Amino acid sequence: MSNSSDEITRPDPDALLKEIGHEETKRGRLKIFLGYAPGVGKTYTMLQEAHVLKKRGEDVVVGIVETHKRSETEALLENLEIIPRQRVEYENIVLEELDINTVLSRRPSVVLIDELAHTNAPDSRHPKRYQDVEELLNNGIDVYTTVNIQHFESQMDVVAKITGVRVQETVPDTLLERADEVQVIDIPLEELFQRLKEGKVYIPEKAQQAMQNFFQRGNLVALRELTLTLVARKMDTELLNYMKAKAISGPWPAGERVMVCIAPNPYAPQLMRRAYKIAKDAHAEWYAVYVSTPALKDLSDIEKSHLTAALNLAEELGGKVLTLMGVDIGEEILRFARENNITRIVIGKPQQPTMFEFWKSSPVSNLLHAQADFDLLLVTPSTEKKYNEEKPASQKFTFSPRDYGMALAMVAAVTALNFLLEEFIHQRSLVFIYLIATIASALLFGTIPSIFASVISLLAFDFFFVEPRFSLTMNHTYDIVNTVIFFFTSVVVGQLVKTTKQQNLALHLRLQRVSLIEEMSKEFLMLPPVEQLVGGFIQHPDEWKGIMPLLRTTVLDDISQIMTKYIAGVIDAPSYILFKGNSGRLQIWARSKPETNLDTHEMAVAEWTYDHGETAGAGTQTLSNVKVFFMPMKALEETVGVIGIRYEYRHLLLDQRRLLGAISNLSSLAVARWVSVAS
Repeated sequence: MSNSSDEITRPDPDALLKEIGHEETKRGRLKIFLGYAPGVGKTYTMLQEAHVLKKRGEDVVVGIVETHKRSETEALLENLEIIPRQRVEYENIVLEELDINTVLSRRPSVVLIDELAHTNAPDSRHPKRYQDVEELLNNGIDVYTTVNIQHFESQMDVVAKITGVRVQETVPDTLLERADEVQVIDIPLEELFQRLKEGKVYIPEKAQQAMQNFFQRGNLVALRELTLTLVARKMDTELLNYMKAKAISGPWPAGERVMVCIAPNPYAPQLMRRAYKIAKDAHAEWYAVYVSTPALKDLSDIEKSHLTAALNLAEELGGKVLTLMGVDIGEEILRFARENNITRIVIGKPQQPTMFEFWKSSPVSNLLHAQADFDLLLVTPSTEKKYNEEKPASQKFTFSPRDYGMALAMVAAVTALNFLLEEFIHQRSLVFIYLIATIASALLFGTIPSIFASVISLLAFDFFFVEPRFSLTMNHTYDIVNTVIFFFTSVVVGQLVKTTKQQNLALHLRLQRVSLIEEMSKEFLMLPPVEQLVGGFIQHPDEWKGIMPLLRTTVLDDISQIMTKYIAGVIDAPSYILFKGNSGRLQIWARSKPETNLDTHEMAVAEWTYDHGETAGAGTQTLSNVKVFFMPMKALEETVGVIGIRYEYRHLLLDQRRLLGAISNLSSLAVARWVSVAS
């Protein structure tokens, strides 16, 4: 058989792994009861299914179910084991939540968890209920849960357009992708309206209001269609994976790749959701990209918040998050698109006036006129509140008397020089000597002082060197032409100097990051290996137990100090390095600021990070009610220590996350040989 036919009939390795993963029993199975609106019977159907499972001998428990006092639903709770709810007091109100610890210790075969998109009470282990579900699944417990179509992240914008209601509680679409089974609870609209009138969905007063707003016939028809389309797309994806795994020949989709380009503004999440939907429809992998320019350091806190929130959303939706370095955003986007065979680019439609775009070329303008084989999709922002955030102070016009005074002094110096040179150089050429002052102003003070210097230079040249002298008049055409040429030349040269300066700064930042990792690697390599230390101290095998704890403490101290030094180069915040002590519990081995410490609650989160090997704490999706986030240090899938930083994880820029990840990985390799040494 030919090679080409082998390629056609050979099973796809990735798809085969997915199929094998479905057959594994280590991870719990997820079944979603999906509805197009409240009241269609999701909880009722889930409870009926629980009784069927119980009759088959399955160990089924009710984790949390909201009956909303519907008698028919409450009747189905009889003869089912109900896990007591965890009571949380918040602002003098007692809230009841899923007791995940009890479920984990009880370890049933199946647990019922209603309202997947629910937001947990403050101080809960996870901010969202779907994260509780993920932890149960990872511990091998099957979960049955309910959710409506409007709560999926990718559907939020379109649902808001249809119903006029923007849903606040959402779940990532990756849960739907990972679900082993999705059962659509679909009832006719007339039956749903009848249930509303009978008070089986809401109390009569609220039902009447709902029918006039959300429960309009047109809204429900659209939501019903969205539900069926979303599930059909999931089934199509599963079919394609199965056909690839079994090497069933067929017309496979072309290698589509979608890239969404974002900026630090509140419209970025909308672009993410749009790109995700496009990629899912096309069965394509997708990238979320932003271009980090030298001006990025001047972003305001709220702009950084917009940027990191968008990147966090991209990770939740399964996108590949990338950062590009450069000065020209459009050129960097084009370069990445060509190098990675991008077929579709999603970018926000510019909000600036056309005249502004004429004077300042935008990334969209560059992409529109680029010679490349990709589709460009411009998305019009539909955020309700217009983005009127003030620019950071560095981007506003600021008047610095010193800068303009220095520019004026340089023009005066060049004027004095021209008085000396006019005996040797023709007067018409003296104007170009003033470029010295213009270029120097651009290098030292920026664009506006450079333009100021060019204007003053023209006035000085006209006053002192153009006939009639000591007047601001020009009688000759060539003097006017020289003046115009000088002005435009000075402006262009000033802009080129500014661009070159920005490029040098971007290169400096990149080299600075590379240098940080390189220097840290050298310091770790300078540490003596285990064999050398042991050989120098131990003469007899019996001395091992006495010497090794001392060596372990000494080396881990050195590694910890190196780590805190380089972490401080990435982020200016108190940091902590934690390893297991003699007692078998985590203890702080080093801290960047001696006056800071971790309280009992924060140490408990650090222990959780060590045990589970996942990031937790401030700004994460796990145990976020503390002011420190913790990162595990892993070597060969084994956690050897924990890094703690008193900062919100979600506010970290992507470059900072990558550098911290690199520091963690390098440190793990150095630490791995010592943490297991018997104390």
